[in-house]
Amino acid sequence: MFNIYYKNRAWQKNLKPLLLHKLKAGLRSLSTLVIITSSCAAIANDIDNDMRSGSKSTLEVINVIGSKVTSISESASRLGLSLKETPATIDIISGDAIRIRNDVSLINAVTRSAGFSGAANPGNGGTSISARGFTGQDAVTKLYDGNRYFTLAGTLTFPFDTWAVERVEILKGPASVLYGLGGIAGAYNVIPKSPSEEFESHIRLSVGENNTQFLGASVNGALSESLVGRADISASKSDNWVSNGASESEMMALALKWQASDNLALTIRHDAGEQSPLRYFGIPLVDGDFNKDWIGLNFNVEDSRINYDDRITRLIADWNISDSVSLNTELFSLNTDRYWQTVETYSTNSDNSLITRADPLIIRHELKQQGMRGNLVFNSNIGDVGWKSSVGFELTDVRMKYTSNFNSSHPNSVDWGGDTDLVDPANFSAGSWSDLTDSVAALDQVSDVSQAALFAETQLRFTDKFALVSGLRYDIIKTDYERLTYNEFGVRDTDVDNSVNQKVAPLMLRLGFVYDLNEETALYGQVSTGDTHQNGGDIVRVKNSLREADTVTVKQTEVGIKQSLIEDRLVWNLAIFNIARNNMLIDDPDNSDPTVFTLVPKQTAQGIEVGLDYILNESLIMYMNAAMVDSERDTGSEITPTPYSPDITFNAGLLYNITERLRFGADLRYVDERPYKNTPLPSYTVWDLSLGYSINESARLTVNAKNIGDELYATSDHWAGGQWSVGEPRTLSLTLDLNF
Repeated sequence: MFNIYYKNRAWQKNLKPLLLHKLKAGLRSLSTLVIITSSCAAIANDIDNDMRSGSKSTLEVINVIGSKVTSISESASRLGLSLKETPATIDIISGDAIRIRNDVSLINAVTRSAGFSGAANPGNGGTSISARGFTGQDAVTKLYDGNRYFTLAGTLTFPFDTWAVERVEILKGPASVLYGLGGIAGAYNVIPKSPSEEFESHIRLSVGENNTQFLGASVNGALSESLVGRADISASKSDNWVSNGASESEMMALALKWQASDNLALTIRHDAGEQSPLRYFGIPLVDGDFNKDWIGLNFNVEDSRINYDDRITRLIADWNISDSVSLNTELFSLNTDRYWQTVETYSTNSDNSLITRADPLIIRHELKQQGMRGNLVFNSNIGDVGWKSSVGFELTDVRMKYTSNFNSSHPNSVDWGGDTDLVDPANFSAGSWSDLTDSVAALDQVSDVSQAALFAETQLRFTDKFALVSGLRYDIIKTDYERLTYNEFGVRDTDVDNSVNQKVAPLMLRLGFVYDLNEETALYGQVSTGDTHQNGGDIVRVKNSLREADTVTVKQTEVGIKQSLIEDRLVWNLAIFNIARNNMLIDDPDNSDPTVFTLVPKQTAQGIEVGLDYILNESLIMYMNAAMVDSERDTGSEITPTPYSPDITFNAGLLYNITERLRFGADLRYVDERPYKNTPLPSYTVWDLSLGYSINESARLTVNAKNIGDELYATSDHWAGGQWSVGEPRTLSLTLDLNF
C-alpha cells in the first residue's frame, strides 16, 4: 500500500533522474539559504554568548511554520488532542509570522506549508489550492474558526484578509470526517483573534510600489468585569503590476464575550468583508511561453467588474458542565453576494500580431447560509483505558440565486463563439464590455439545500504509549435545484419544469493509531475516507443527469513520525500517504460554459511530506518543508498528470534578531512544473525578504521585498490553456506598526 515508488511505472523507471532534475533548482536556492543561515547562526552564537554575559537580543517565540508537538490543535480533532496525539499531519502558522512576512492574503500564507501550492484566479475567488495531488475548493476545505461553509461553482471568498488572524492550522489528508463533503486533500482553519481582558491596541500603516496602501487597526480589552470586546478593521488598495489593475478591499471583525458565570461564556461575532480584486486573467502564450512585451498588459476590458461581499454573524456558547464534560454550540448566518462582469479568454492570430478576446460573461452569486452546530466533549475511563469522546450535530439551510448571461434558453444570452473582438497588443486599448456583446443577464439558476449531520470522535488510550483515535460523520443533504427556462421574448416560462431533486447521505470514517516510542517521538498511522459531490464538489447545484448519482468517496492511507528534540527546539515530522478517488466530474476543458462537466474515472496520488522547525537559539528561528507527490488521472483512454499538481514543492525560511532592535527575515518558495493541457506551467523559485527596526517598545518599521530576484513566473492557467497569469514581480513596501 505504501510501496509508492515501485508501484507507479513512471516513477519506478525514472525516479533517480526525475529527482535530480526536479531538486536541482530547489537545491540551488537551498544552498543560498544555508549560507545565509550559517552566517546568521555564527553571529547568533556570538550574540548568545554575549547574552550569557549580560547583553540581550531575544526573539519572541513565533510559529513560523509548525509548532511544538505538545501544542493543541483545534482543527484535526474536537477532542482537544495535541499534535503528538493526532494521527495526521498538522502545520500551525501564527498570525504574527504572517504579518511579519506581509502576507496580506490567506493563499500566500497557507501555501508556505508543505505540499500546498496556489491555483487561484478570479473565477474561484482567488483561493483555490492544490495539495496532495488534488486541486480546487472540494480538494482543500477552507474553514473559519473551525466551521465549514458551502461553496458555489468552486468559489469561496470568505475569509480573505490576514489582519485579524490569530493563527492558521493546516490539516493534511481527508477532512470530511470532521467537516463534511470536500476537503479530500486537506483543510486549513483560519482562527481569528479573540477578545481578552488585557487592553491593547495596534495600528499598521503600509505603503508600497504600484500605489499599494494598507491600513489596519485593532483594539481589545475589558468593558466590565464580565464583558470583553475586540474590534479589527483593515482597508487596502493597489494599482498592481498590470495595466487596468486597480483593486481594493475592506474587512471588519467585531467580537463581544460575556462571562455569564464561571462555567458559561457567550460570544457574539460579526465579520464583514468587501473585495474588488484584481480583474486579471493572464496573457496568451506565444510559442509556449510568455511574450515579454505583454507582461504588464491586462487584456480585460476597462469597465470590467469583480466584487465580493461577505457578512457573517455568529452566536457562540461555551459551557463547561463539569471538569470532564463541555458543550459548544453556535448559531450562524452568512450572506454572500459576488459579481463578475469580465472578458476572460484571449488568443492570438496566426502571426501573433492581434489578439482575439472572447467569453464576455456576467455572473452573480447570491448565497444565504444559516444554521446551527453543537458538540459535546467528555473525558472518562473504561476500566483502565483512558477515554475521550465527542458527539455533535450540524444543521444548515442554503438558498442560492445564480444570475448569468449564458442561459441558453434566453434570447439575449451570450454567443460563445461570436461575441468577440480583436485588439492590437502593440497599441492596446482596453475598450468596453459592450464592444463585444449586447447580451443581458437574467436569473439563471435557483436552489434550496438542507443539510443535517451527526458526527463523533473517540480516543482510547490503552497504555501510556498506545492510543486509537477514530471518527465518523453521517450527512443527509437534500438539494432542490432548477435551471430556469425563458421564452422567445426573454420572459421566464413557468410552464417548463426543469427542477432537479437530489438526496445524498455520505458516511465518512477515520481510524488511526498513535504509538509513543518515547516522550519526544510518536509513530502514527490512519485510514480515512472523504466524500465530495459529483458536480465538481458543488452540492448547491445539481445536473439533471446526476439526480440519481451518489457522492464520490476518496480513500487515504497515511503513516508518519513526529519528533521533538533538544528541549522542543527542533521539531520535525514525516508523512507517507496514498489517496485514490474514482468517477469524479471536472469542468469540461473543451467547453467555456461553466455548467458543463466531464467524467474522470480515476485519480490517484502518492507522496511524501517532511517538515522541520528549529529554534537555534534565542535569536534565530528557521524552518524547512518539502513534498514529493506523484499524481495522475486515468481518463479511460489515457493516463495524464493531474492539472496544477507539482511533483515537488519546497519552502524554507528564517527569522533572525541581528540586534535588540534589528530583525531580518527570509523566505524561499519553490514550486515545480505544474501540468496543464499541452503546456505545463514552468517551475519557479521566489525569495521574500524583510528587515524590521524597533524604533522603541511601541513602534516598529519594516521593509518587505517580495520576489527579490524578480522571477517571471505563472501563477495559473486559463481553463482553455495557453493563457498564463503573471505572478507578482519584485515589489517593495514599507510598514509602520504601532502598539499602545
